[in-house]
Amino acid sequence: MSSSPRYSIAVCNYNMAETIEESLRSMVEQVDEELYEVVVVDGGSTDGSRDILRELEAEFDNLRAVLDRSDECDWLGGDRNISFEESRGEYVLESLDTDDYYHEGVIEDFVEIFHALEAQVDRPFFLSGRGMNIAPRGLLLDVPYYDVGGAEDRDHWRRLYARDALIWLDHGHVSDSLGYDFDLRGEISRDIHGKITDFQSGVSFWSAIRWTLHHEHHYIFERPRSLPREVLKRLYDLATFPYAYLKSLPLERHEAPAEFRRKGALEARIAATRMTLPEMEAHYGFEVDCDEFSEAGRKAFCEYADT
Repeated sequence: MSSSPRYSIAVCNYNMAETIEESLRSMVEQVDEELYEVVVVDGGSTDGSRDILRELEAEFDNLRAVLDRSDECDWLGGDRNISFEESRGEYVLESLDTDDYYHEGVIEDFVEIFHALEAQVDRPFFLSGRGMNIAPRGLLLDVPYYDVGGAEDRDHWRRLYARDALIWLDHGHVSDSLGYDFDLRGEISRDIHGKITDFQSGVSFWSAIRWTLHHEHHYIFERPRSLPREVLKRLYDLATFPYAYLKSLPLERHEAPAEFRRKGALEARIAATRMTLPEMEAHYGFEVDCDEFSEAGRKAFCEYADT
């Protein structure tokens, strides 16, 4: 492997021993080892993940496991920042998960789209996809994640949008889940942590209450529901938003960009600006050759707009 890879695939892991090997193999085995490295930051796993990482590190020259920094942060956002610091590539692919299997060829296809777009955009930007993102390493160091208890992506997107540094690619699936799913208790815990983080990140309490009573549905952070389920969800939100707000008060707080202090503003911005690959090509004036893409890449990026 080159000592100076151009791309770093920055991955975070915590207690994913059942899926981590298959997931990482799906990443490292589909990319050029001279151009790509895979950097895995483990957040202190206790399930055998770290032993698996040591074995994979010995097998693949372009895979590095970071096992000695788990005490530096508490949450995923902090681990992601460590992965950027440890990356040696000029560009970093991030938010790839160790409980997903990535389809053959999609990583390099996504990178090709990024560079075609980069040639038309005169500023550093973060290209957000579905479970796969890429940006210059310098931008990720300038706009790091906050080490908060959930929904760190939403906060990150707000700050990137405020810098005119986020471009959102709407596309099909690039991976399959390897079976890790939240149960109801886990879903509720994740939702409440996300609400707490929104308040920590500057979303106003009363805008959350107004959003609960009425808002336009974009189905980016929400799932479609039947009317009875929608009523139950609103009652649940009316109960849990005040609880989450009170829980957020003693925690570290960050100021949200002014345009994103209203609950729902981020989702509305994403809905207004996201584009499929053909829409992006027309808007920015570039063209990629989909015939050169992998079969999975053509389905995810080129044919998705026709479905």
